[in-house]
Amino acid sequence: MGMTVRQALGLPALATGDPVVLSGEDRLDADLRWVHVSEVRDVGAVLAGHELVLTTGLGMTVSPEAAAAFVGQLVDAGAAGLVVELSAEYPAVPDAALRRARAAGLPVVALNRPVRFVDITEAVHRTLVAEQFEQVRFAGEVHRTFTDLGLARADTDRLVAAAAELAGTSVVLEDLARRVLAPAAVGEPVDRLLAEWERRSRLTPFLRATGTAGPERWLTTPVGIHGGPWGRLVALGVGGAGGAGGQLVDEARVRVVLERAAQALELARMVERDDIAIQLRVHGGFLLDLLDDRLGNEATAAARLRALGVPDEREYVGLAARLRRDAPTDVAAAQRRMVHLSERLHDAVRGAGTAGVVGVLDGEHVGVLLAGGAGLPDAVGRELRRREPDAVLAAGPVVDRVLAAGPSLRSARAVVDVAAALPPGDSRHEPVGCFRQSDIRLPGLLMSLRGDARLQEFAEAELGALLEHEARHPGGLVELLRQFLAVGGNKTELARVAHRNRTSLYPALRRLEDLVGHPLDDPSSRLSLGVALLAHDQGRSL
Repeated sequence: MGMTVRQALGLPALATGDPVVLSGEDRLDADLRWVHVSEVRDVGAVLAGHELVLTTGLGMTVSPEAAAAFVGQLVDAGAAGLVVELSAEYPAVPDAALRRARAAGLPVVALNRPVRFVDITEAVHRTLVAEQFEQVRFAGEVHRTFTDLGLARADTDRLVAAAAELAGTSVVLEDLARRVLAPAAVGEPVDRLLAEWERRSRLTPFLRATGTAGPERWLTTPVGIHGGPWGRLVALGVGGAGGAGGQLVDEARVRVVLERAAQALELARMVERDDIAIQLRVHGGFLLDLLDDRLGNEATAAARLRALGVPDEREYVGLAARLRRDAPTDVAAAQRRMVHLSERLHDAVRGAGTAGVVGVLDGEHVGVLLAGGAGLPDAVGRELRRREPDAVLAAGPVVDRVLAAGPSLRSARAVVDVAAALPPGDSRHEPVGCFRQSDIRLPGLLMSLRGDARLQEFAEAELGALLEHEARHPGGLVELLRQFLAVGGNKTELARVAHRNRTSLYPALRRLEDLVGHPLDDPSSRLSLGVALLAHDQGRSL
């Protein structure tokens, strides 16, 4: 913690001189950098700041003005204080010098008895050097601790606990949303440490560098690199009786700990992401082999799955995820998008407490093979939605063999394409966890047949004349048909949703009926037109 002027005055080497503070008493707690003995007039030229200057007054004896000038040089150089040994030749510090010192707040101390300056410098310097050595030793201990933890692949909780142990005070890791990721309480229960955490945290601004802020004077440091922090470390009880056993906590030491712990947390996160990236590539290869029937027999497929860390189960299910928004045209951005989705899905599988393999299937889909029963996909879906609200997850049928999970995965991929095209937030189409074929029904069937020429021919036969007329004479007849089918042929409701009066509505319906070539009042006709229009819309949106 260094040494202050007040502490230096308490040393036996100085205390024997019967020191009396003549000015600057409120600055006695300023830190000392060194002690300097000087009797020359031009003392400012040899000072660098924060020194305690010892003198017998030889440089101040010429005149009161010379004494004031001597003090002025100390003020300008940023000295921590002046100690004057009084004697018969120099019995008092001139008033002019004291006025200059008091105006600047410079501590001036008079010694009424002779002392050995060499004893003072030796005592102060020994303390300062010992403190500097202790700081270097402590920094080395902190570095070794976190290096060893990094090599041991310590998790987040262990790294934060080590930071609290080294700092001697409670430390909390939180994310940017002020959610606690890992707490480490020292000298207090965890529930008391985290009481009203979010409110207290929001009163403490997020600093871009290590520093203290907020009403509780938390010491914080950001965690992250390249100007992109993802969280921060918070040390509580710094500078007060907040450490273990109510001991004072050294802020300088805590700063060293927090900054090194932040580096260790970021490195651990980077290593974990690299591990996940490798795992996702390997798992993706397995899923692509499963889809393309390249796994051989069931025994081989099960053995490969076990080698990936997934235990044998009686049931398996294939999942597929995609994002609602369109993929970017930039190739690099599209790749980053799929990596992001696969990482979020990996975290969701782990958060649901289940086992499975996760990997990218193509430029739009991330696949999962879960080992477990029918209830697991919904748990994964809820976890994924919490982590990535724009993602959609679908599940195929539950199967009893690894190889049978290939068709389950293909079914999930078809279902998720339809689900992503449905309006988000629509309670009629939004399942509790993930989509299944039963949630998409007819749209799912048409989506699975979208490449079939017979479906395309059917849609053209039903709508071709109408679409050609709309291309030549845009008038909203296709949209009117869509609205008409949505209200089940109810003309009164159609007038309301289409914002048309009956005078203009009936001629438009007759023209629409002529173009489609079928009576709109016939339920079977409306069914055929609805299927054709749904197939047409899917072909345009996907």
